[in-house]
Amino acid sequence: MNIERNRGEGPMQSKTQQGEVFLTEQQLAARHLRSVKTLRNARVYGGYIPFVKIGRNIRYRLSDVVKYEEANLLTSTSGRGIVKR
Repeated sequence: MNIERNRGEGPMQSKTQQGEVFLTEQQLAARHLRSVKTLRNARVYGGYIPFVKIGRNIRYRLSDVVKYEEANLLTSTSGRGIVKR
């Protein structure tokens, strides 16, 4: 996997030659208003967003992040307002 930095899309955001964009854990934490520690705990227990580990680096594919967000899209807090796609 050859990764290059994508200069125009924020610090430390990476893009592969195939066009896949990767987010760091700091970027995902900021996007979802969670702490990095919460993301680290979620990786241990599973059930959140799939991730890629290369050496000591953790990256989240933007496509997986968007899928997770769309799967959890609601229109109501009652649980009846689940958006089916």
